[in-house]
Amino acid sequence: MPDSASLTPALEDYLEAILRLSESDGEARVNAIAENLSVHKSTVTAALKRLVAEGFVRHRPYGAATLTDRGRSVARGIRRRHRVLTDFFRDVLMLAPDVSDRNACRMEHVLDKDVFERLRILAEFIRDCPDKKDGCVKQILSACAEECLDKQKQEIQGDTVNLRSLKPGQSCKIVRVGSVGALKRRIIDMGVVKGTRVDVVKVAPLGDPIEIKVKGYSLSLRKAEAAAIEVEEI
Repeated sequence: MPDSASLTPALEDYLEAILRLSESDGEARVNAIAENLSVHKSTVTAALKRLVAEGFVRHRPYGAATLTDRGRSVARGIRRRHRVLTDFFRDVLMLAPDVSDRNACRMEHVLDKDVFERLRILAEFIRDCPDKKDGCVKQILSACAEECLDKQKQEIQGDTVNLRSLKPGQSCKIVRVGSVGALKRRIIDMGVVKGTRVDVVKVAPLGDPIEIKVKGYSLSLRKAEAAAIEVEEI
């Protein structure tokens, strides 16, 4: 009996495509498979020969490809992984639909079963969590999305540094408070938020603490706190 472990990611894509076309169009012919996967017809023919030889597909020249029972089972498993991963990326990580689908296509082939199942359980917990709308889950996801967007902007700008690297007399504007949890809350409670002007007053000989002036007030930051604050010099 053929072992699904022998399938490459590309061959798994063929099984998924055949299942998809069979359900949507009633059959999966070489031309349709080639168009669906954006490959040449000769590539499809070669892949089908191997899938037939290994017992996952039935196919005769000029005819439609059909899945064997084992091929259908494997294809449905691949589709399930794809859907779970796509939903996780889109609904939990808040990524764009096309990015979610593209990355699900890559990861569906390589995740160990245990890893996939834990991702699925996590996604379902977050989806069904009663505190999702107003509790910690929403805060975590929002913070994740915000930090990723800020990082993308910084990569484009390429001109930010962390507050720890500045010297006395330099001034800057807060771009991002990158720490999380209690440390981030403490920094924000100090009034150090995005867009705020900060003047570096004094730095201890060993770099800890760092004295800054924010909104007319003097504050002392530990090195770890200053390193977590990304700034733009002004």
